[in-house]
Amino acid sequence: MAKFKIENIVKPTIKGIAKYIPGDSPEKNNSEFIKLSSNESPFEIPKKIFSSVNKVLRHTHLYPDGDCLLLKKSISERFKLQTNQIICGNGSDDILSIICQTFSREGAEVICSEYGFIYYPIIAKAAGCKVITAKTKQLSVNCENILKKINEKTKIIFIANPNNPTGSIIFKKELIKFLDKVPPRIIVVLDGAYSEFIVDKDYSDGIDLVRKYKNLIVTRTFSKIFGLAGLRLGWGYSNEEIISLMERIRGPFNVNNIAQHIGSLILKDDVFLKKSIEHNKKWQKYLPKKINEFGLKAKTSPTNFVLVEVDKKKYLKRKILNDLKKNKIIVRDMTGYNLQNFFRVSIGKDPHMKKFLKVLKSSLDTQS
Repeated sequence: MAKFKIENIVKPTIKGIAKYIPGDSPEKNNSEFIKLSSNESPFEIPKKIFSSVNKVLRHTHLYPDGDCLLLKKSISERFKLQTNQIICGNGSDDILSIICQTFSREGAEVICSEYGFIYYPIIAKAAGCKVITAKTKQLSVNCENILKKINEKTKIIFIANPNNPTGSIIFKKELIKFLDKVPPRIIVVLDGAYSEFIVDKDYSDGIDLVRKYKNLIVTRTFSKIFGLAGLRLGWGYSNEEIISLMERIRGPFNVNNIAQHIGSLILKDDVFLKKSIEHNKKWQKYLPKKINEFGLKAKTSPTNFVLVEVDKKKYLKRKILNDLKKNKIIVRDMTGYNLQNFFRVSIGKDPHMKKFLKVLKSSLDTQS
């Protein structure tokens, strides 16, 4: 009998995948810790929404609605979209995986931006594709560099706008200019996980561009501003033909009953949404300003996180992270993104941010 060898039964591209490692979490969800590592909402969703879940729980012996009709209806009403142009998923990462399964093929190429969301290369390689990386410019997604990487093998381009983890943004004028130059045979995925935080009129989340650009797919999540990270809920929007193809291969019941129910309700809670935006707006400006005053480098970001650069000639990043952790504060080390001198901090509640700044300053003072 021939000897079993794993390399004989797996796609070669799978070997090049490193497991996705999320931001650190407190052991056993220890509530004493301040978790600022995963860009989650600092606010729990309203109790009135939780209280309505009992009715849904009574029906867990039944499969959920595979077509997510209630949720799609709520999304369409909130964003003024057609329901047949929406697909729902178990987090937006589910939608991203479906896109790769539908529109890529073995031996094809997928373009990602340098310092982009590290899940894009994972799903591209899982589909058997070669990942092509386009260089950034001053940590910002560079559309010209992406265009230069396009060839006859290119099938998909992934762009997060705003970008995670750098916080850079592509405004509407530049985005349209870019889309005009991308061949229509190539799928462009615009990941708008943080788009609800942006109020600038010069920004487009891509929804308004789907009618003109038939090769454009927009993805969104409930994990950030809507505070539903634990329920895993996301959605995608494109033209009817593209969504119809994606619907053929998604999991038959990929979104559970509770996620569909709570997602449909949170979309209607304008008070919760407004509170989240106002809180974020306040810290968007104040947080990088204070960090810069301490001697580190942080750019203002339109998202709910700030990327921080540590000058290795002045400070030890390892000591900063350790000092924060000793004080039960967890941020995201960016070494896994090849940003060795950086860490990322999410915007949390007011007392959490004040403690973070206090501990950060203390750590830096001991290194001066």
